[in-house]
Amino acid sequence: MANWGALFTDQYGNPWTTPDTTPMSLVQKIALTPSTGGEYTLPVNASSPYIIACHATVNNVIFWLRKVDSTYTLSYAVSGVGGNPGTVTIYIFGYVIPQPLPKWGVAIWNAAGQCILTNETKVMNPPTGYGTIGSTTDIGYLVDKTVTGKWAVMPRVMGVVTGVFQGTQPRPYSSPIDTIAYYNGSTTRITAGTRVAPGDAIVNIGYANSRDQIFAIDVSRY
Repeated sequence: MANWGALFTDQYGNPWTTPDTTPMSLVQKIALTPSTGGEYTLPVNASSPYIIACHATVNNVIFWLRKVDSTYTLSYAVSGVGGNPGTVTIYIFGYVIPQPLPKWGVAIWNAAGQCILTNETKVMNPPTGYGTIGSTTDIGYLVDKTVTGKWAVMPRVMGVVTGVFQGTQPRPYSSPIDTIAYYNGSTTRITAGTRVAPGDAIVNIGYANSRDQIFAIDVSRY
């Protein structure tokens, strides 16, 4: 409980208090319309916590993150076949301190005198986990849910597929399996797909499942 301030609960009944805690809020929303798969350098500060979530208007667009030195990059591509990913929307959530003051309304400061919340702050909805812990058919890369509304998936590796290319010179094949969020205007499909297509026939195919849930954020109001 906070020493002083206000006590709020989200739509799920989870409490958070001010000023002893600061809610994450929308920092930036970025819409891309690429003609093919690509990458985007994220305008984030590695020294401050942040959360990335994204969705696309084409089915089977996978998302993954990588870090080189202090630079974070989000990559996207249509799983297996490539091509146009439609509109890719990226949401960046983090701590915005101080919050910009509205012309009128409610504003809350922390004990250090920093404004951390106003009536115009777009507080991040809590992530929802999709998949059943302990299941053998509904967890990790096997998750495939269609939910009402606009949701953005948090990029993460859900598993790995391996195999051996056929031919006169057999060689190994492997690819991570990444998260997908396909928003069609009314519903969102949340699932996973292969990052690298084999291109040729492969044998001795094997899968390793992360056995983690896929986490997504309801972004309908952002």
